[in-house]
Amino acid sequence: MWIFTSKGMVSIVRHRNEPQLMMVRARQPDVLTTLFPEEKLLITPDADYRYRMEVPQSDVINVLQDQLETMQYDNFKNSIGDHDYHTACSQVWSVMYRYQQGMTEQQQQEEQTATSSQAYRPLSEFLKSPAEQARQRRIASSAFPDDFGGCSDNYRK
Repeated sequence: MWIFTSKGMVSIVRHRNEPQLMMVRARQPDVLTTLFPEEKLLITPDADYRYRMEVPQSDVINVLQDQLETMQYDNFKNSIGDHDYHTACSQVWSVMYRYQQGMTEQQQQEEQTATSSQAYRPLSEFLKSPAEQARQRRIASSAFPDDFGGCSDNYRK
């Protein structure tokens, strides 16, 4: 499970050898030490996630519940203070938006051709669509190249 907080992203999976524990992993250590200050930080230089913590499942649940209960923002990307992390989250937003658009297009095609099954139009075809071409032109001409066509809302550097 991927969880994006205002301070960073964590990946949470069941511990392979100790099922009562969760392996909470991150790309940078600060998000782990902020969420789980009592746990030992493990550094795994050769792994895909360099920073890890072995955390009891109940503690993970409590921390996630606390994150939800104390949330004050109405726009996630605007709650991010770190510019590089904001850019990364905006890119994730953009990729998932394209995925949504492709799925919406697929549903429309299925509705139009109920008797014949057409394959999902690949990303390369979506990128040729007039709407995506217009969005790419907006990005290219933007004074803020990390704006991704308007999806970063009111982010201030």
